[in-house]
Amino acid sequence: MEKQRPCLEDKTVQIINVSQEADYVVRAGKVFDGRALLPYEKTDIIISGGRITAVEQGAGPAPDSCKVFIDLGGCAVLPGLVDCHVHLALDGKDFNRAMDLWPRESLLLERIGNDLRKTLDRGIVAVRDGGDRQWVGFRARDEVNSGRLAGPRILSPGIALGKRGRYGSFLGPGITGDQIEDTVKKTAARGVDHIKVLVSGVVSFKEYRRVGEMHFSPEELGRLVWHSHRLGLRVMAHASSDEAAALAAGAGVDSLEHGYFISRPTLEILAKKGIPWIPTLAPVANQARGRLGEGHTPEELEVIEKTYRRQLKMVYRAQELGVIIGTGTDAGATGVLHGEGLLEEMLLLEEAGLGRDQILRAATASGSLILGLEKELGMVIPGLPPYLIAVRGNPLENLQALENIEYMILPSAG
Repeated sequence: MEKQRPCLEDKTVQIINVSQEADYVVRAGKVFDGRALLPYEKTDIIISGGRITAVEQGAGPAPDSCKVFIDLGGCAVLPGLVDCHVHLALDGKDFNRAMDLWPRESLLLERIGNDLRKTLDRGIVAVRDGGDRQWVGFRARDEVNSGRLAGPRILSPGIALGKRGRYGSFLGPGITGDQIEDTVKKTAARGVDHIKVLVSGVVSFKEYRRVGEMHFSPEELGRLVWHSHRLGLRVMAHASSDEAAALAAGAGVDSLEHGYFISRPTLEILAKKGIPWIPTLAPVANQARGRLGEGHTPEELEVIEKTYRRQLKMVYRAQELGVIIGTGTDAGATGVLHGEGLLEEMLLLEEAGLGRDQILRAATASGSLILGLEKELGMVIPGLPPYLIAVRGNPLENLQALENIEYMILPSAG
C-alpha cells in the first residue's frame, strides 16, 4: 500500500490529484460536508473511480483493498471554496494599469496566472467571472480548461450586457433595447457559461443611497432573461438600489449581485422565488480601510461606512427570511485581491451576524448551487468528485483557520 502525506512545511498549498484508476482512503479529522459538521473525530473519505463512494467513521488501518492511503494527520476537511463573483480582467490594485495590460497578451496571462495560483492557494476551486469588454475572463477560462494555466474552475459570461452610454463600458460594449435578442444569441454562440446583465449603476461614495441610473425597462429585462433561459443560460444580475433589485427579481434572474439598499419586501421576493443573493460586502467595506481609506474625505468615509453597515443588517435579515446567500468578493475591484478577498468576505458575513456554519455553507454547497456545479463540487458526499481542502484548526470555531490551508485534493484532469 502506498502512503502519501502532505508536505506541511510548504508555504503554498500542496495539491494532490486523484486518479480515476486508483482507490483511495483519505483519513481526516473533522469533516464539514457542505451542510453540517460530521460527528466523527476521525473520518474516512473513500474515493474510487475518481468519485467519493463513502464518508464514514475512520478507525484502524486502511482497508487492504485500498491502493493509496492519504493520512491528513488530523486536519479538518471541507469542500473546496467557491467565489461567486470575480473579475479576472482586473487585479484589485490599479484599475487603469490592469486595463492597460488587456492588449498585451503575455503580460496579461502572466498576471492572471499569478492571481489564479493565489486563488487556489486560498482553497478556492471555482469562481464565476462577471465579464469584461475584451473577453479576458473568458480567455482565462479557456487557458485553464486547456491546461495552459493552473487555476480553479472558471465560469464566464464573456461580456456584461448593459445599456449603451451608461455604467459599465469596461464590462461590455453597451447595447440598445432592440439589440437584446441578437446580442444574447451571439454571446451564447461563443460558448459562455451564463449571461451577465447590468440592471443599475454603482453605489456612490459621496452621497448616501445614491446609485447610478437604471439600464433596462421591465419589458427589456424580461426579454433578456427569457432569451437567456431559452438558450439554457442562467442570468447573473448586477443590481444596486431597491428599485433595481426588485426589477431583477421580478424578471426572474438567477442570482442578484450586490443589492445595496435592498428592502425587506424585495428580500421576501428573493426568498419566495429561490433567487440567491451575493451581497459583495468587501468592495465597499474595504474602501474605508488602510490606504484606500486614506484616499477618501471624512464625509466620503461616513457614507461608505453607513452604506456597508446597512448592507450587513440586510444580510442578517436575508438569512432570517431564508434567502440563499452566496459568497462573492467582486475580486478585481479596487481593494479586493483575488484569492484573499474570499476570507475577507466571509469575515464580513460573520460581522453581519451569520453563524460560521452558515458562512461555510454559503462558500461551499450554496456556491456550487449558484454556479450550477452542485453535481460536481461543493459537498463531501458520495457520488461527487473530490474537490476537497484540508486546514489546520477548525473553521467552525474560527474562520481564520482558513488561512492555514495545507493542501487540496482534486480530481485529475481527464
